[in-house]
Amino acid sequence: MTPDQIAALRRIAEAAVAAERETGCPAEISAAQCIVESAWLQVAPGNNCFGIKAKDNHCQYCLTKEYLNGEWTSQKLAFATYPTLAACFAAHARLLQTGAYAPAWLLYQGDHNLDTYIRGIAKHYATDPDYATKILQLAHGPHVAAAIVEARQREADRGGI
Repeated sequence: MTPDQIAALRRIAEAAVAAERETGCPAEISAAQCIVESAWLQVAPGNNCFGIKAKDNHCQYCLTKEYLNGEWTSQKLAFATYPTLAACFAAHARLLQTGAYAPAWLLYQGDHNLDTYIRGIAKHYATDPDYATKILQLAHGPHVAAAIVEARQREADRGGI
């Protein structure tokens, strides 16, 4: 990992653990999705590191690639903006518990199977056919795991857990 990736991962893990504490959504999913969606926070306009589409006036238009009809195409779409990275992580966690993601969330509440939850999310979250594999590899990878453990410990030391 590069020094920039290490610094980004620390910020990502902090925000993921805070969102996990607030919502119960596993920090591993949020961290892995952030890495994929924002290229290690290099592409996070408006603090939107998940590519969350806009639903209100707080938006910006960005060029993105979507996998449609078997090929990658460029589209200009409206994306949500957030005042802070932490606010984006909290919104993302709540998103993964509702709508099309609700069945996967309910299943996770019963079995706490992270892999099944990731697969349940991935089929609705992204058009990339390899998305679940990418998220699973990162979520279970040693760098993400270590960063989350450290962030949880820092939060516990501050009295947050």
